[in-house]
Amino acid sequence: MMYTEFDPLQEVIVGDSYAPGDLDKLLPQQSISGFNKILEETKQDLDNLSQQLTSNGVTVHRPNIHKFDSSIIMPQFDIRLPMSPLVPRDAYIVRGQTVYQTYTSLTDRYFDSHSYYDIFKKLFDQGYNWLSQPAPVLKNLNSTEQWFFDKDVYNRELSNRVLWHTATMFQAGDSVIINNKGPGTPSGLEWLKRNMTGTKFVNNENTVFENFGHIDHGFILIDDETVIHAGIEWVPDALKNKRLVDVKRFLPQLKLERFKRDYIESGSMYDVQWVEKYLENWKGYNQEVCFDLNVLILDSKNIVWGRDIPELFEYLKNELGINSHVTPIRHSLFWEGGVHCATLDIKRQGNSRKII
Repeated sequence: MMYTEFDPLQEVIVGDSYAPGDLDKLLPQQSISGFNKILEETKQDLDNLSQQLTSNGVTVHRPNIHKFDSSIIMPQFDIRLPMSPLVPRDAYIVRGQTVYQTYTSLTDRYFDSHSYYDIFKKLFDQGYNWLSQPAPVLKNLNSTEQWFFDKDVYNRELSNRVLWHTATMFQAGDSVIINNKGPGTPSGLEWLKRNMTGTKFVNNENTVFENFGHIDHGFILIDDETVIHAGIEWVPDALKNKRLVDVKRFLPQLKLERFKRDYIESGSMYDVQWVEKYLENWKGYNQEVCFDLNVLILDSKNIVWGRDIPELFEYLKNELGINSHVTPIRHSLFWEGGVHCATLDIKRQGNSRKII
């Protein structure tokens, strides 16, 4: 069953990456070498994460990567370079014994559910329910219209679609804290509310998210009563009555404006200019400043982190008795996802209960 993000983890999906060479036909010649290096190191990191979780007694599922030999031309949009199934957290959530599959505005992820199909079918055969939003007609958006740079993109471009990002949702017992303004559309949120019966939806109020964006970073609930956070501005109102443990002093800040400028000037994630800029300006930077609280909680005393932060780990050990395990995710900034994004909890011990 799945009702929290901290009860003892029993089963999980770890995403996967294309292997070097898989995308050569779809890439500009100039970017092949650099991009294949990113693929090689990403695949190594995800394999290492899988091995560490397995060694901790967690059952790990991996997607079967569906490879594409060419770009895909849909009736009203294109999929120039289909995304490998790296970040299951963005479009899937398991609640209780139901798998919920959503769609985002990102055309490159339109078919990544094919890679997870065997996993979800196995769960279905075991008695899980499996629900999916209707497959939408998307549209091509330029880099300045991506949801993470322009939060109004859904209202302006996609308001009549049923779309939602499940990484906007944080499970807390019988409740789910949610960024009620997206990324996604009102219809996408309504679809979840109608199908996620028995769940209380609690709006994420008065945080730096402004009720928008993914909320799998900046704060974590480590047990029913304890929140670790990177500053009070990250903590939803619904959790501010908990024991609050501020670790901001251990976490450097991301220079997001410079990152956004480089990304937009490049055109897209897979553009040769972005690969070159990333390798020149940002490789390794994410290890120092990005996705630090995008973590996977094994249980209330064990957390998997994407980089080594010795002073923080010592503090958590002394103050809370927490053991920190490190599996580096070297290119989390490139893929816009850390350890939490790259995994999807399938089964944890524990039941539905009032936490909020």
